[in-house]
Amino acid sequence: MNPAYLLFLLADKLIGWLPIRFTRALAHTGGVLYYYCFPRKRRQITRNMRRALGPDASERRVRGTARRACRYYADYWVDIFWLPTRKREWVLGRFEKVNLQALDRAIAEGKGVLVVLPHYGSWEAGAVFLSSLCPFAAVAEVLKPPELFELFCRLRKDVGIDIFPYDHKPETRDAMVEALQRGTMLALLCDRDLKGNGVEVEFFGEKTTLPPGPAALALRSGSPILCVNVRNLANGWVGHATEPIYVDGSRDKEEAIREAMQEVARRLEDLIREDPAQWHMFMPAWPSDR
Repeated sequence: MNPAYLLFLLADKLIGWLPIRFTRALAHTGGVLYYYCFPRKRRQITRNMRRALGPDASERRVRGTARRACRYYADYWVDIFWLPTRKREWVLGRFEKVNLQALDRAIAEGKGVLVVLPHYGSWEAGAVFLSSLCPFAAVAEVLKPPELFELFCRLRKDVGIDIFPYDHKPETRDAMVEALQRGTMLALLCDRDLKGNGVEVEFFGEKTTLPPGPAALALRSGSPILCVNVRNLANGWVGHATEPIYVDGSRDKEEAIREAMQEVARRLEDLIREDPAQWHMFMPAWPSDR
């Protein structure tokens, strides 16, 4: 049996039983060790934090933010297994909202909502909140072995998330559009192009590509795009949604998608800069890194 699957299965069994302070302290220690024990990964995290902090940030601040990023990444993994053990009311009682009027208006339009997020904070906690508003689903990378993907799907189902696999099949895309047209809120992580052949944008001052999925789905469904983040707080979480982006279907399709994704990139920058240490961008995402 796959070792990774066994490790995650063990975590699923233990985290709900252990005191959360102990679990987080252990995870934070692991995050710091991860930072110091893998120099190549540390260099990549540091480069990405420098992009988010801007050219005027001191080297000391950049390194400190990179270390904190590893701690927050550990919190993210804890929440994947821990939040399904909490009651929805408990999570909602610790979830603060910032400028979510735009989200309420988008839901009221009845055309579904495309929620675009960076790899940031604890979006699992955000899913608990969003799934309390309307039917909620997310697009997720297909993991191997299949048992591991099924485990993640079950954990996310426990916090109110239905999963669409990120498999590029036409029938999957058709099912997403149908779900949006029924009023579903569909979440997509969109700050990294896994295939490297997406739409060219400027992101943190450098040219790279982002997956065109949000804009292409918005064009087909008529749904608005909302860029959202969920930040960790000392005793909970806070969610922030930007104003909606509408893709103009009367224009040239490729140009409309490119412009929409450039606006998505700009808004993701603003959301990430609220606390760059909570940005889990540990992989190369720009041609200069690859």
